[in-house]
Amino acid sequence: MSSTVHPNVHPGSSESKHNTDGAYSEIPHPPPGDHRKCGRRNSFLNTGWNAPVPSRDGGSLEKDFMRKPPYGWQSEGQLFSPKYYSQCWCGNVVFEFHGDPVDAKHCHCRQCQHLHGAPFQWAVIFPKTSVRMVKNQENSLHFFSTQRRRGLHDVPCKVSCDQCRSPLFDEGRNTVLAYPSSFKFPDGKVPVDFQPTAHIFYSERVMEVPDGVPKWSGHKGTSELLPELTTREGTLPKDKGKSGEGQIDLQ
Repeated sequence: MSSTVHPNVHPGSSESKHNTDGAYSEIPHPPPGDHRKCGRRNSFLNTGWNAPVPSRDGGSLEKDFMRKPPYGWQSEGQLFSPKYYSQCWCGNVVFEFHGDPVDAKHCHCRQCQHLHGAPFQWAVIFPKTSVRMVKNQENSLHFFSTQRRRGLHDVPCKVSCDQCRSPLFDEGRNTVLAYPSSFKFPDGKVPVDFQPTAHIFYSERVMEVPDGVPKWSGHKGTSELLPELTTREGTLPKDKGKSGEGQIDLQ
């Protein structure tokens, strides 16, 4: 099966052309030695799922969804080759991932702040057919619909462990937004493909992140590209440092 993934903000969002116009810091991130020599992947890999993407129309009408991607499904021809694993804090729920993420981002929207209890969310995007559940001990998998504000599988929805409450990923219509903090990397180091290419909804931020990564006021590629806090590394935010330090006007 061949389809297209649009690496843009939340799962199921519409396609947009990446716009790089605008002012932002020249601080390198990631370090120059880690810069990619190729662009993000933009298509579904053949992982042995030959049916329509489950729940691609959203909602809760997908029958037997627990036996379909991204949950407990079988790969035809054994084409699914795990590269990464993620698990909840207590270990009751484990997922495996085929290939590399198609994109990575930090989201500063108020919903992510509230649901994660953090200043922003860090997520990587995988095609739904590149994700598979390998453990669900004590039936610990838990779903929460942010649209219906109820604990049920209604896509798009948030997926977590019902025992330790660890968030694992957001299930969208075509993709999964997985949280790298739950991944178990063999060497303990975060791979380059997991490093964010954008901050989104930065207009709703509660803290400045002067890392040189493009910062969009809303959706990536379709909103205003905001200026960086500063072009100098180590400069403190406004009103937090000595006289003369703080926010710099890039205009």
